[in-house]
Amino acid sequence: MTRDARKSGGLRIVQICPYDMARPGGVQTHVRDLAAWLAGEGHAVRIVAPEPVEGVRQPGIDHCGRARRVKLFGTGFEISFAGRAHRRRLVAELRDWGADLVHLHTPWTPLMAWQVWRDLALPTVTTFHATLPDASARGLAARALRLAARHFLLRSRAVIVPSPTPLAHLRPEAVGVAAQVLPPSIDLAPWRAAGEAPSQPAGERLGEGEISLVFLGRFEARKGLDVLLDAWPEIAARASGVRLTVAGGGPMEPLLRSALQGPAGDRLTFVPTPDAATARRLVADADLLAAPSRYGESFGLVLIEAMAAGTLPVAAANAGYRTVLTGPGADLLVPPGDAGALAGRIVALARDAAARAALTDWAAAHATTFGIAATGPRFVEVYRRALAPDQVPPDRALKGQPGSVASARSKREG
Repeated sequence: MTRDARKSGGLRIVQICPYDMARPGGVQTHVRDLAAWLAGEGHAVRIVAPEPVEGVRQPGIDHCGRARRVKLFGTGFEISFAGRAHRRRLVAELRDWGADLVHLHTPWTPLMAWQVWRDLALPTVTTFHATLPDASARGLAARALRLAARHFLLRSRAVIVPSPTPLAHLRPEAVGVAAQVLPPSIDLAPWRAAGEAPSQPAGERLGEGEISLVFLGRFEARKGLDVLLDAWPEIAARASGVRLTVAGGGPMEPLLRSALQGPAGDRLTFVPTPDAATARRLVADADLLAAPSRYGESFGLVLIEAMAAGTLPVAAANAGYRTVLTGPGADLLVPPGDAGALAGRIVALARDAAARAALTDWAAAHATTFGIAATGPRFVEVYRRALAPDQVPPDRALKGQPGSVASARSKREG
């Protein structure tokens, strides 16, 4: 950022993401798109994330700490650790750069994000992205997560949740902290462009009356690929014009391989984990997107992306997806885990072109309300309020405590 931009009120923000930025994911998309939009508005952003698990570094990322993939609550993510020497070099560089504020994402994911945040000791805005399955609301794991949430709630000047769904686990009211509901930022322009571009080559286009259905995501229990595959024989039998493309990868791949050999396997296509451009093309060329996630969705970026590309989502009515598919969009929701209901809704839409067209028009307009142009300025408002002197958290106001203004200043001067 230029010196003139700095004088005009531009901020210097450090976004800390605990996840591998090379892996597709909603949090990673939000972090990347928000950073790009902020830069275009005259702010400066540094993104801190662990080293990629596969060893391919991402441009524009401050990589810190080695990561390892783990599984919990039916989903995969990274845990990471940053060595002291590497961490100190990065923190010193960020202080010299003049960082004003930390935006900490999904803070209960150990460990690098905690380490860098603690060492920077700057005013903090925290976003709690994750929504946990209902079964995790009890027991030792739930208690540990609530304790971690309390720690970061009390040390943040502002708290953001992408929808009301994470609040049941966070319980911010129990510690006297207010949480603001603010949808993740996403740049919809590439998805709109994909929807407006010419579709498949003539030789690959569907025939008259055929419908293209696509699944895009990780092949894991949380995302519900097995639900879709259970529904596929009924869909294929009742709507002979439907063709299904499944794109992604993960531990449920054997189920997909089996489905390819089963009923209507000749109308099912497998695309191993596509790059971003290919993913957009697959979604934009489809008529319908299947999003059968059982749980764990605090929002629904995949639904918004599809709608912006002109593709209609049929989704499980988990807590996060319900916050996106409102109004007429409620007709696109089915009970989580219910293969019969999923099949029935897809078949009904495949048979009713007029209903598809009306809902697709609604969806395109609805998606715009979640785009970066609408949500970006709200993040800047949160940042500026967090930097106001009266926003210092009560347990951080004492001189010398990590995260207090006095502590940050003394560390910079030291």
